[in-house]
Amino acid sequence: MTLIETTLVVGIAAVLMGLAAPSMQATLHRQAILAEAKLLREGIHQARSEAVRRGEMVVLCALDPEPQSEGPLRCASSGKDWSHGWQVFLDRDGSGDQDEGDTVLMVHQQRSVVGTVTATLRSISFHPLGFSTSAASHFRYVPPGQPADARGVPGSLLVCVNKPGRVRLIETDDCA
Repeated sequence: MTLIETTLVVGIAAVLMGLAAPSMQATLHRQAILAEAKLLREGIHQARSEAVRRGEMVVLCALDPEPQSEGPLRCASSGKDWSHGWQVFLDRDGSGDQDEGDTVLMVHQQRSVVGTVTATLRSISFHPLGFSTSAASHFRYVPPGQPADARGVPGSLLVCVNKPGRVRLIETDDCA
């Protein structure tokens, strides 16, 4: 092989890599979103089954985006941004809010590679009989760099939760 041939082959390889890189990035984001959505689905199932098993109210809530410097992670007091993760706790007084006496059962902190997650509710409560005391809800996972409330974004995913607690992962923009 001559130097010209080698240079030509390296140049072609560089162009092909440049074309493949954005596609690879989108694939990595899509896989990260799918993995996080599956973890949320498992968390919802776990919260529901813990409510039935323990005979107590169990709440799944969004984590506070600004955690306290010391102490355990807390639920967000308002808003519907789930981008920082979520946690499941026993709601001993049935208030729907995390109090000092409530036992945390599970915590999941979101990876930044996923992008943003917005929901229709800041928390979902499960009754000891297994149904949700909250309205049906959905969680929209959007890749990084896209507006949080964007619809029709390639690679985004919708997690739909109905009142009985059934969870579906779909790629469309509506849970209907």
